[in-house]
Amino acid sequence: MSASESLRMPRLSQIGIYTRDIDEAMRQYEGVGIGPWFVSEMETARCTYRGCETRIRTLIAIAYSGRIQLELIQILSGDNLYLDTLGGRGEGLHHLGFEVSDLEERLRACREAGIEVLQHGVFKRLGMTIEYAYLDTQDTVGVILEFIQTSLLGLKIRMWPVVANQLARLQGRFGFP
Repeated sequence: MSASESLRMPRLSQIGIYTRDIDEAMRQYEGVGIGPWFVSEMETARCTYRGCETRIRTLIAIAYSGRIQLELIQILSGDNLYLDTLGGRGEGLHHLGFEVSDLEERLRACREAGIEVLQHGVFKRLGMTIEYAYLDTQDTVGVILEFIQTSLLGLKIRMWPVVANQLARLQGRFGFP
């Protein structure tokens, strides 16, 4: 099997956008009809950035446009990939994300194809684990690609727009995390 066959990308599920002001970015997107937003402050349980251990604290806002998840990312602290990869722009498109059911298998295929991992981390919150890996694909495809594997209480799941939209509405109404 060729490298391109083993790397065959699943359906695009996420567009990641880095911002310095997540509240302002959410207002701008809501102005064009994208929302509601579910916002969470997260800290990596473990993370490597260019091979070195790091800890990242971030605000993440999630909303959907159809079946595509928009993820706004504002870094609060920690050495990270976001600022390095935006070419001095400071804000904007950061990555295209693909949900996968076996992250390790995907990363093995990347290694065999000569594609390096730029950043690999795990977020844990409220029984949910989100493991992700950003791939060194900027020079080859023009943008970073990300693999995302999500589990809830140890069971692999996919994020669905209806779940995120309900969480955003509950958060807006009751103000939980």
